[in-house]
Amino acid sequence: MTKGNDDDTTSLDETLANLTLVFKKKQQALEEREQALEKATATLNRDRSEVFGDKSDSDVLHLNIGGDKLAVLRRTLTSAEGSMFASRFSGRWDESLEKDRDGNFFIDQPIELFKPMINYLRAKACETPLGPPVKSPHLKDYELRQDFYRLVEYFGMTPSIYPTVIELHRGEPGSAYIGGFPDCYVKSNEWSTFTVQTQGHAREITSFEVVLGNVERMQVGWINESMYVENLSNDHRNGVGEEENSLALDCCRGGLLNQGEFTNFEGLSIGAGSVIRCEQKGHRWLVDGELVVSSIASDETRHFENNFLPPTGHVNNSSDKIIPCFSGKGHWTLSQIVLSCP
Repeated sequence: MTKGNDDDTTSLDETLANLTLVFKKKQQALEEREQALEKATATLNRDRSEVFGDKSDSDVLHLNIGGDKLAVLRRTLTSAEGSMFASRFSGRWDESLEKDRDGNFFIDQPIELFKPMINYLRAKACETPLGPPVKSPHLKDYELRQDFYRLVEYFGMTPSIYPTVIELHRGEPGSAYIGGFPDCYVKSNEWSTFTVQTQGHAREITSFEVVLGNVERMQVGWINESMYVENLSNDHRNGVGEEENSLALDCCRGGLLNQGEFTNFEGLSIGAGSVIRCEQKGHRWLVDGELVVSSIASDETRHFENNFLPPTGHVNNSSDKIIPCFSGKGHWTLSQIVLSCP
């Protein structure tokens, strides 16, 4: 064998030895991380046991709903993440919750209101992409329906029972990350336009609130959906308020965009941390709690002419669907949504 071949063999042996060493180090690091994870899991389970006792998601809870008995899995009752209802039955408060003489959790509500909420949660638990989507409860009797809305709101369940979703309307799909309930937010690397849609029910969005992070060219407003889409221009640089059938507060320039026409509001300052509240489908606008513009004559503030929004109190037809819309780049959070009670 020549000297060159000997050198090649030695070099290959050294490379294999080095790779074996690197592999062993990585394997050892993985084993150490796995051990650390097991310890952390054990600590978490121990802490959870101290707080919740021997409570489990698979517990069957027996409820007394205004005199009617109902058996429900704990994980069904806690499936609406972030709600007061889920917290109530998490297991942490079991000892302090009201119970009847047989030990059933007592809820002082009529079964005809409470059961539709439970059945909705049960249906969501077995929802699949191939099956029909679960629809929100709709009680036929008007008075019962209003009572149901109040019940759902009291338990903090409105976002779960009557969901809304943020959707990308105009922009590159891969450039934005959209968070769903309970953390509804947008992080967009490119300037894009988004809408907020209701899902599985007929309640309409009447007001909403947005908390701004670091944003560029942010426009917060409303569109008349069908007419907006029908008349949408080919200029992708246009955002909400710059197209027909749209209205927006221009957060960077400090003014109102009304179907392409801009009105400057002297002294209006909007930046990171500002809270924008849009009420009555765009008739009233508040910044950090201060009313800055309105189309309602009795409001003591700046006024604008309502060119495309239905009058307050008007019952919309299918062509009058007014929905929230945002255009911008950066990060903002949809912190509150108010729905109609038809």
